[in-house]
Amino acid sequence: MKGFRWITVLIACGGLLSAGCGKKASETTAQTEEGAEDGGVSFKEGGGLVLNPDVIRALGLKTAEVEERPLSAEVRLLAQAFATTPQILASASVSESEAAWFEKQGFTGAKLIRLDRTSFAATRRVDAIFAVDRSPAPKVGEFIELSLAETPRPALTVPRSAILDAATGTFVYVVNGENYLRAPVKINAYSGDFVEITDGLYAGDVVVTTPVNQLWLAELRLTKGGGHSH
Repeated sequence: MKGFRWITVLIACGGLLSAGCGKKASETTAQTEEGAEDGGVSFKEGGGLVLNPDVIRALGLKTAEVEERPLSAEVRLLAQAFATTPQILASASVSESEAAWFEKQGFTGAKLIRLDRTSFAATRRVDAIFAVDRSPAPKVGEFIELSLAETPRPALTVPRSAILDAATGTFVYVVNGENYLRAPVKINAYSGDFVEITDGLYAGDVVVTTPVNQLWLAELRLTKGGGHSH
């Protein structure tokens, strides 16, 4: 995480990201756009974030092009064994997008028994229960690594670091001229450092790969006062 560097940028921006507290969204937009030259960060409704070159350099902002590549979807999970007879069963905490992939795809490495979403509302995580073929059998309570993979196939991909998993959905920041617009996407599979995108992007689009979480923080502060209730 590069949170400390982002805090430095916020200080350099003269407190711009806290200017929106206590104001309506339209008022916040107007104020931040007027202060963009001084603070270096603003938000345009329908256009997204605007960062001046100094802020971009300070953040170490990086981008990548959306492209099609052979994808051998794979997921590595740390699972905890909770039963050893009559079969080895292990549970892993996964994101909703990973859980959706498990439901759709056939894979090797372990067999999915069920997905438990009982605590999803509170934790935003899903418990995935797997049957594991492993010798020697792990002890109950022991953590084991699972490597799940499917056959390679062509897929539209972005780097994994470009993905923002927020409470309201899964997003990327698309570069549109000088703007950085948060766009919803649908994910089908993960493979190493890449993620398959099935909706929301086209080949040739350019997305931010770092620092995605800091851009989300900036957008929240400029549009909603950092999550405060007013």
